[in-house]
Amino acid sequence: MAGGVLIVLGRYLAPDEPHPSHYVGTGMHGGVIYMRGRVAEAFLGKEVGIVPVNEHDMQLLHQYIGEYAEHFGIDPNPLFAVPFTKLIPLTKRPYGRLYAY
Repeated sequence: MAGGVLIVLGRYLAPDEPHPSHYVGTGMHGGVIYMRGRVAEAFLGKEVGIVPVNEHDMQLLHQYIGEYAEHFGIDPNPLFAVPFTKLIPLTKRPYGRLYAY
């Protein structure tokens, strides 16, 4: 992932259940990923880290998920029953040492 916003709603998750994905964000060097549910750090790609979701993030999530819910004719509120995890890249050049210019 080189930029933009990715929102992973996933399947139903209990509040204490970790998201089942492995190696999330591998190769990521830009943008942000919001995943509904808890993400175990052991399941992350080495290029990403978890940061707190702030008020601006929640506004963005409500906007995009509201549009999604309107498009599919569903209630968006249940999608917010489980907190979101925010993932960002730890570096802008994760493979900088592997290539020469």
